[in-house]
Amino acid sequence: MRHAYPAYRRRRDWRLPIFLAGLLVTALVWVAISPKILGSPGEIGSVAAVAATPTPIPSPTPTPTLGPLPACTIGDVPAVHAQASDWARTLLDTTYTLGASYVPPDLVPVSRAGIGGAGSVRSLVIDDLRALTVAARKAGVTLVVNSAYRSYADQSATFGQVKASQGIDVALAAAARPGHSEHQLGTAIDFGGGAQWLSENAWRYGFISSYPAGAARTVTCYVPEAWHYRYFGRATDAAIHDSGLIPRQWLWIDAG
Repeated sequence: MRHAYPAYRRRRDWRLPIFLAGLLVTALVWVAISPKILGSPGEIGSVAAVAATPTPIPSPTPTPTLGPLPACTIGDVPAVHAQASDWARTLLDTTYTLGASYVPPDLVPVSRAGIGGAGSVRSLVIDDLRALTVAARKAGVTLVVNSAYRSYADQSATFGQVKASQGIDVALAAAARPGHSEHQLGTAIDFGGGAQWLSENAWRYGFISSYPAGAARTVTCYVPEAWHYRYFGRATDAAIHDSGLIPRQWLWIDAG
């Protein structure tokens, strides 16, 4: 008698072969396309290396630093900022010079500011010189101009007179050699009268003492001159005043 098998044993189950065939096809396709997606093994390694390498952070550009304020040596080095437009940045001392050819433009009489005395300054000085003069008068102080712009030739004569009467050492300490005087810029004034008031208030109107009392000659290069003021403009003057520096120190940093 033939045995009867259950129905499910009599039917062949094709599901497993189909599943295995699908896995095989998938594997073959992956082998074919994977180099195009990932690249060669060497490329894969290099990509991984780049991905693992942190992006370098660029170093900041070093800020140039100046050396210390130079000694007051006797020399004739051309000033770094010697154009007429650099009037507020020009450093002049016993070393740095404007030379004989420098003549500032737009010179006008100081009388336009309503102040007594004589001489000329650049026109850009006049408005604040007038305000300074008015403020001094309100405080009961009368200011006059004893000396303003001096040409190279004028300064040569001034230096020669001091040298002839008091000797070379005094001349070098008290009178700039020609080309080295701030008066040649057309923005420096020697005032007469009101020394105390000027020391307290001139900076508010754009004028500051180049050779103040108490400043060492090794810093200013000259002996103190309570009457000598240079115009920088109100904003720069306020910055110099607040810094506690004298103009030569300020200019060394600013013009560096």
